[in-house]
Amino acid sequence: MRRGTYCRTMSENYCVLDLETTGLSPYENEIIEIAMLRVRSGSVQQIFQTLVHPEHRISRFITNLTGISNEMVETSPAIEDVIGDAFQFLGEDLIVGHNVSFDLRFLSAAWGKDFDNPYADTMQLSRKLFSCESYSLENLKAQFDIHCVSHRAQSDCEATQILYELIRKKVRAENICL
Repeated sequence: MRRGTYCRTMSENYCVLDLETTGLSPYENEIIEIAMLRVRSGSVQQIFQTLVHPEHRISRFITNLTGISNEMVETSPAIEDVIGDAFQFLGEDLIVGHNVSFDLRFLSAAWGKDFDNPYADTMQLSRKLFSCESYSLENLKAQFDIHCVSHRAQSDCEATQILYELIRKKVRAENICL
């Protein structure tokens, strides 16, 4: 499935995306949380966030990692009940995420359709612009003093949005061509 095109320009209008899942495979595992921030002129304007009820039980490992338990998602909607709303929220916006290809593969598999949104990956951009030991969101949050809860979709979106704005600022200030 087509997952959009990588965007090399920096935009002040975009949607930040993050998912929490039951594993690493979009065909064997499931989405359990979706969050998106609609950003205009560098400022968050709208939030989309929902837990998702998976078909299979959430493992103890995933619960320990994300804090999302089977009890928390018990009354949440199924993916087919929210995926259309998620894509409607995205519209044609640039999608920004950290290791965003992971999230895009899961969305595409859940939607079962192609989408054309351009995307920007803060992990790839950070590798080009910063010298770090690790480019994980956790490490970059520590390096840039970004205080957000880890492994929950909305707080990871918030951290990614702050990181993207730092990247945009550096690109503008130093006139960097990506």
